[in-house]
Amino acid sequence: MVVDSSALITLAGADALPLLTLSPHRAVTVSEVYRETVEIGSAMAYPDAAAIGSLFEQGMVTVQDPRRKQKLAGISRTDSLVLLLAEELAPAVVLVNDQALLRKAEQRGLVAQFTAELVQELHQAGRVSRRRRNDLFRDFVANGRYSEEFMQAFSVGR
Repeated sequence: MVVDSSALITLAGADALPLLTLSPHRAVTVSEVYRETVEIGSAMAYPDAAAIGSLFEQGMVTVQDPRRKQKLAGISRTDSLVLLLAEELAPAVVLVNDQALLRKAEQRGLVAQFTAELVQELHQAGRVSRRRRNDLFRDFVANGRYSEEFMQAFSVGR
């Protein structure tokens, strides 16, 4: 599973970073995601930067950069690197919380999912309780990572 900054920030805001270890997929990301979430996050005194940094220190997420480093049209350089790495590691799931990145991943034939989908997947596999899932969904909304409307539509679809 190739993880984007937005997914790490979403999980950190809900105190849910350890969920990455419950997934059957190994979590990996690019050095730019580490830079954005840990180095810049720490410099800006974002409260989730330390928790995300600990995730890397503990080896729960590893850093690997793609061989190709081109910028893809319509998304940031960091998001481009995330997709290029996912292509190299295919079949890898791309974990995002960014609609434009999700669309671009799907356009390139990659499997992408929102953080809420990962939580639901873990719930269905019996790794996250119904109560914990519901609490996380509420936290995602309270933290501004998802809208009420998105979560209602997501709930109807499951």
